[in-house]
Amino acid sequence: MTTDRPPSDGMDPTPAQPASVGLGELATVDPSPRIAVVASLAGILSRAVALGDGEAARVVHEAIGRLLGLDPAAGGRAGSRQ
Repeated sequence: MTTDRPPSDGMDPTPAQPASVGLGELATVDPSPRIAVVASLAGILSRAVALGDGEAARVVHEAIGRLLGLDPAAGGRAGSRQ
């Protein structure tokens, strides 16, 4: 949307929110390689869900579980799908 009036001579605009914090900026130690992989897979999982790809979401979800040491055959919802 455009307006015909000139910009005001007031204060410069300020951001509504501070800049977001990047991965590991608040951590006291460097994340392990496995944590970095799980974080990456979590982003991929979110994208698969957003795109409506249920099969890809299931595969990525299972991979995250395995990396975290969870056994899908131990029961719960993951075990009931097979």
